[in-house]
Amino acid sequence: MIFDKFTNGYIFTLGAELELRILNADDLSYANEYDYFKSNLSSKYKDNITSEFLQSMIEINTPVFNKLSELIEYFKEITHELNTLATKKNLILQSSGASALKQNNIELSTNERYHELSNEHKILLDDFSICGLHVHVGFKTFDKALKAFNFSLCYLPIFVALSASSVYSNGIDTGIHSYRTKIFDRLPKASIPEYFESYEHMKSVYDILYNSEVISSEKDIWWDVRIQPNFKTIEFRVCDAIHDFDRLEVIIGLCKGICKLSQVQEVSYEPMQVLKQNMWKASRYSMDADFIVDSKKVNIRDVIYKLIEELDKEELITQEFKEKALSIVSKNSIAQDMIEIYEKTKDLNEVEKVGIIK
Repeated sequence: MIFDKFTNGYIFTLGAELELRILNADDLSYANEYDYFKSNLSSKYKDNITSEFLQSMIEINTPVFNKLSELIEYFKEITHELNTLATKKNLILQSSGASALKQNNIELSTNERYHELSNEHKILLDDFSICGLHVHVGFKTFDKALKAFNFSLCYLPIFVALSASSVYSNGIDTGIHSYRTKIFDRLPKASIPEYFESYEHMKSVYDILYNSEVISSEKDIWWDVRIQPNFKTIEFRVCDAIHDFDRLEVIIGLCKGICKLSQVQEVSYEPMQVLKQNMWKASRYSMDADFIVDSKKVNIRDVIYKLIEELDKEELITQEFKEKALSIVSKNSIAQDMIEIYEKTKDLNEVEKVGIIK
């Protein structure tokens, strides 16, 4: 296995992966139609979608961009074409952390890797109909990426809170705003990683897992954030999938902002139990979560407001982005909106419709 200490990477480039569900428009049931989209998508976008765990899923993989605005515009363009194809077969595309409805028409992807994963993890993957958002930020060198990796660990819960959209899953009110993160936490190579002192320290862990045949490549590590030497990025993997392009822009912009901030501030090394507790609160309560900061209880909105102010002070974000970010942070999470809709309608179909991509 190659786990390079790269030295010739890119400076704060952006890429993202967004997972979508394919649903029948009439009853919002799963439609196992990935092959239809792959076969009919134009050549401009065909190479930027891949299969996911289920046949009723699509993963969008964006090209590399230097500007956040260009990445968001790309998402709008490719989802527009996907929606055009969906309409021709009475399908819709939906993006949220979990399917609110109990689904029965479930087929695994034809990708052999997913069958191997299902066989390995058994019941843990039985309800693995979850969708996520992954964000890549480019770095010039591995050492710079490693500092950002360590720096980001205490900020990961804010992305859970901002993206939380999986409080209802498989017909059940879980009470957990980002239930998707808890499903992922069950897996042995997932969840919050440890801090790493150096390239050698991280490589030693990968080597142990590779030599013992636990992993076959670095992509078999599913931490909430990981370094991708082949892409020369750090990859934030903690977010629920979301349908809202403004929220998507703010989350991706904050990922990039934290990476930039990591290069001018020192890493705060928090105890693992504090990291886990903050992650739990964010997944349980999203934008109503309390955080442990400097041994004190702080509201998560105040944590994010402070981060935005620090990014602004260091001139790492634009005024336009700052205003959009402050607006998103002041609102409910998607999960909180879902709860309000269900309390009003008692209809999970209405909850599922929240995530429809328009």
